[in-house]
Amino acid sequence: MKKKLIMSILFLAVYCRLFGTEITLEKYIKLVEKNSKELMNAAKDVEMAGATEKAAKSQAYPLIGAQTGYTRNLTDIEQSYPVAVDPSGSGMLIYKDIDTNYDNEYSFGISLTQNLFNLKVFNAIKASKEYKLMSSDVFDIQHQAVITIAKKVYYQYFLLEQLLKVKINMEKNTYENYLNIKNKFENGLVSQFDLLRAEVDWKMKIPETTQAQKNLDLAGINFCNLAGISSDETLKLACDINDYPEIPLLIPFDEVLSQRPDYKATMRELSLREINEKVARADHYPTVKGNILYASSMMRDTDFEDYNATVAQVGINISLPLFSGGALTAQDNKARIELEQTDIKLKQLKENIYSEINSIYLTLKETHERIELANATIETAQKAYSIAQSSYNNGIATQLDLKDATVSLELAKINHISAVYEYLSAYFDWQKAKGDMAFD
Repeated sequence: MKKKLIMSILFLAVYCRLFGTEITLEKYIKLVEKNSKELMNAAKDVEMAGATEKAAKSQAYPLIGAQTGYTRNLTDIEQSYPVAVDPSGSGMLIYKDIDTNYDNEYSFGISLTQNLFNLKVFNAIKASKEYKLMSSDVFDIQHQAVITIAKKVYYQYFLLEQLLKVKINMEKNTYENYLNIKNKFENGLVSQFDLLRAEVDWKMKIPETTQAQKNLDLAGINFCNLAGISSDETLKLACDINDYPEIPLLIPFDEVLSQRPDYKATMRELSLREINEKVARADHYPTVKGNILYASSMMRDTDFEDYNATVAQVGINISLPLFSGGALTAQDNKARIELEQTDIKLKQLKENIYSEINSIYLTLKETHERIELANATIETAQKAYSIAQSSYNNGIATQLDLKDATVSLELAKINHISAVYEYLSAYFDWQKAKGDMAFD
């Protein structure tokens, strides 16, 4: 039983390696969200905004500092002092060297400083909150951009697989046709010209197949790098070329704006500019700070009495700008101009979003019609190819007729693949444009 279990595990491992783990679009998106370097950096920006908010709030809290110290004097500092008068009556003073420092010195101090009134600090706290919210919106912008790219890469790889299958099938058909004509030539039923033309048709398909394989390999590298998948892993996508969403319904423009992270981020930016204007005006107002100080020092010595000193202070500082040479006025004007620029930027973004929504919707309708037309064309081309193949085998149609039918069928299939990809690409752009990346 143990041996059978080991063999089963080995078989499963080999099976997964040969045929690959099936990757759905949802699974691929989760891998991209986990491994995307761009999203990692964007997440760090959000963390940085959070740290900025905490730093701004800290200015409103009291600043408390404490200091303590100890000094041991290893040598004595001596100074001569007059201690008596010469008893001989000469009037000369008698001096004696006396220590002027203590052997042990202790000190301790604590201070507290508090902003009592500072409009710049209060507005900075408001600005930091807005900045944090704006950073979150910017992250959503980058997230939507990365996920949109991931969806396109996923289907690009899948559709390039389908294109390669078409090329391989066409190469196979032309090769079988070449072998058929070669057989007829050897039996004297067709001319050498027909044989050479069939051979050329077949060999011209070979580089097209090679190019399709190259394009698929390059897409596979991009596919793996974006999601952090090992390049050694066999890729197997869970897709169906005929499975694509229907044309979505138009939604109210105001609803689009409410969901667009770039519009919300610009609104946050406008709010920041308004706060920045208030910050600039705050420099015209006084600032008030209060402070409390307590300090104590002790000195001890074997030869002297202990010396103790204590300091306790309470103070208030008021600062008022009187003249700045026009710097404050220039600062006010700069903040006002930046606010007006952001307001213009917001209006322009609104117009661009409206144009983008309508442009993408028109593309959706056009590419969806192309898919339906391509489907009908494939059916017609397939029937034409079958008739041409049968007619040629019965000697009714020429080789040129068969070649034309083959090319028409190949182009119809390629056009269908192209239309599906362009429709899906437009559909993902539509999801991003309306600000909703949910799977429909």
